Amino acid sequence: MSDSTVIQQMIDDVEGQLEAVTNGITQIEAQIAEFNDEITALENTCDVIRDEMTAYLDGTKLAEIRILYDATAGVVYGINYGVVDYTTGVITDWFIGQNPAPISYSYVPPINWDGDAYIISLAADWAWMNDYLTRPLDSGATYGLIPNRDALVGALAILEEDKLKLEQSVTELAPYGL
Repeated sequence: MSDSTVIQQMIDDVEGQLEAVTNGITQIEAQIAEFNDEITALENTCDVIRDEMTAYLDGTKLAEIRILYDATAGVVYGINYGVVDYTTGVITDWFIGQNPAPISYSYVPPINWDGDAYIISLAADWAWMNDYLTRPLDSGATYGLIPNRDALVGALAILEEDKLKLEQSVTELAPYGL
């Protein structure tokens, strides 16, 4: 087969290839939108859990600790408290006491820890959702919503670049076809 015949076949195939790429783009855009909805719902739920934890610590728990250990104690929140992130995000970055120390009550490390079931429940629920949102795709699991969405965003960019090149190929190859 001559070069011009091969090039003409490439030109003739563009329409079908563009249709396939366009369908792929549409499907990926729909998947991204679904991931965005799921991510938003779980992030909002993490915020609700964080707010419940904060209200409980600032109210009920602080009052208990002031009676038991330190009448002047306050709740001190760390920089990672309630941050959704696989490596640094936690809801247990807090202590009750003076800032700086001494600490009167803490989840990690457990200083005067009483095994508060409500704190444990909120921490477990938040940690589960944080993991479901942020688990990296190369960590032995593929359920992380944010990494999955981000991978699709990358795939979408590739398909859009492919579509552009295919659209240009008819004009660029035409002088060399049959």
